[in-house]
Amino acid sequence: MGAKDKSHPEGARHDAAISSLVRETHRPESEIRTLYEQELVRLEDGARVRDYLHVCAIRHIRETLRHLP
Repeated sequence: MGAKDKSHPEGARHDAAISSLVRETHRPESEIRTLYEQELVRLEDGARVRDYLHVCAIRHIRETLRHLP
């Protein structure tokens, strides 16, 4: 998965998205990384255009975290 491949530009994009969410939410990186990777897998399934999947993943994770205590 791209989120774990730091040598690939897409992997760097995913890492930046995860870091941003960690700073924004003050939640553990492991929790955010797990949520992000799960959401990315869900979005990739059947996606025709993959360029903006990270944007959609971030939006969905923010919404999910908004409803958690």
